[in-house]
Amino acid sequence: MFNRFLSAVQQEWLQEFEQFSATEVAPYADKWDLAEATPAHVVQKLARKGWLGGLARTENGGSGFDATTFGLLNMAIGAGSGSLTGLLNVHSMMLKTIEDWGTQEQKQRFLALLVKGEIIGAFAQTEISAGGDSKNLSTQFEEYGDELNVNGQKSWITFAQIADLFLVFGKYQGLDTAVLVPKDTPGLKITAKKNMLGFRSAYLAILDFNDCRVPKANIVGKPGFGQNLISNSALDYGRISVAWAALGIQQAALAASAHRANSRVTFGTLLADQGIIRGYLAEMSGSLLASQLICLSATKAKETKDEDALVQILQAKLFASHEAGIAAAKAVQIHGGHGCDEINGISRLYRDAKILQVVEGSNELQKMLIGKEVCNRYRYIR
Repeated sequence: MFNRFLSAVQQEWLQEFEQFSATEVAPYADKWDLAEATPAHVVQKLARKGWLGGLARTENGGSGFDATTFGLLNMAIGAGSGSLTGLLNVHSMMLKTIEDWGTQEQKQRFLALLVKGEIIGAFAQTEISAGGDSKNLSTQFEEYGDELNVNGQKSWITFAQIADLFLVFGKYQGLDTAVLVPKDTPGLKITAKKNMLGFRSAYLAILDFNDCRVPKANIVGKPGFGQNLISNSALDYGRISVAWAALGIQQAALAASAHRANSRVTFGTLLADQGIIRGYLAEMSGSLLASQLICLSATKAKETKDEDALVQILQAKLFASHEAGIAAAKAVQIHGGHGCDEINGISRLYRDAKILQVVEGSNELQKMLIGKEVCNRYRYIR
């Protein structure tokens, strides 16, 4: 049913994405999760496929993916490994930021390398004291001749352990500002963040900036653009990534649960023949369909620049990640003790689904933003 809403080209991409995920990702995701690392060769394969640069325009060497095709990539990879969608997320946000807002010099230095996946980009916004409250970042950029002195700390930065270039958000002369900081900048310390609840193979790290000097030319856009324009623009793609990755988790949870129901006998009866289990599967299937339609609507709105695109993207992130959590919980219940074991992937789906409800703005923040828009829309209706 889902495919009928896709163009022939999108269906071809989806088939390729799913084949890659089924052979190169899903069979190994539990091993990566236990090792808390994604092998370099997997990242390199994504780069060779051109998918790390998928969102870049064709004139810049990218595949020119529309928002829906980017979503399909995240959905397919998310069915295999939620952690790996973190790479597609942060790298794409960095790439699109430079493509849309970077200076010519920044594009010449970094864009082609990002598109080819020869360098990995990461999005360094979150701080311990400022998660979703990004207007109160404490990281500071202080003028030092033709350079900026960077001081501050960023936490839970996805794929930061292997990233080559960071888009760092902070304050410059009191204004929200985004600055490019290469990983080899003196004074930058990268500390691996281990033992996370989910996204364990997403190379999370803490970044400490201690008098890091970078050229003022590394400012993206201009001072004051950091939050309202650059971050919000990039977060559209980050939230699309999360929403569609949640679809992948729902698909994987449903497929695994149906297989379990068709093979597990309790009290002399297949689980598939027990009413409560059929009810769980029916609910999971319906929620998946609803999530698919909401995600499709959001990406189509993004592509056509609809005035309500932002709200639709927020809704997609909120709804799909919420339903992924419910679907994964039902999958654990259907699998019983096996669902609590780390070697069969069900517990990983459950843990990764929870992470999707937190990243790119918690679901509570999504509700606040959506609710504000709803109030504005109906303000003058009596």
